Amino acid sequence: MQEEPILTTENNELDECKKQRDEYLNNWKRATADLINYKKDEMERLAMIGNYAKESMIFKILPIIDNFYLAEKQLPEKLKSGQEGTAQSIEWTRGFLQIQKQIEEFFKKEGIEAIEVLGQQFDPNNMEVISEISNPQYPIANVVIEELQKGYKMGSKVLRPTKVSISK
Repeated sequence: MQEEPILTTENNELDECKKQRDEYLNNWKRATADLINYKKDEMERLAMIGNYAKESMIFKILPIIDNFYLAEKQLPEKLKSGQEGTAQSIEWTRGFLQIQKQIEEFFKKEGIEAIEVLGQQFDPNNMEVISEISNPQYPIANVVIEELQKGYKMGSKVLRPTKVSISK
């Protein structure tokens, strides 16, 4: 009968060790899962910070590209196409338009795209109405007739809505 208490004690110690082992293993698994989740969350936060920095930079460049578009509207078509003007003015115009194209390509590489609106139905998510115009060419109301200032998107996020004139 004396052997039973020793076996019971050993069994109890073994059971206790198994419980401790299972507890440690579960805690280790939980800590590992927490670390994986933390790394994933941290990567998402870093990506968000990167996007905010990119947005900030783009907002600083937008007025520059706006001025390029305004200047381009003032250029005579014959000068743009190189049909008319001095050699120097034609070269200057080509250089000017090349810089504008480089900025547009930079936007494209960064995932920034202009919002296309002409002839489309007004969408308050992407557009801001500046004026309403009666135009017999557009018998349907709320159709975009003119783009006054380009709007831009980064992915599905609108960075700046397009300023438009719509039909009445």
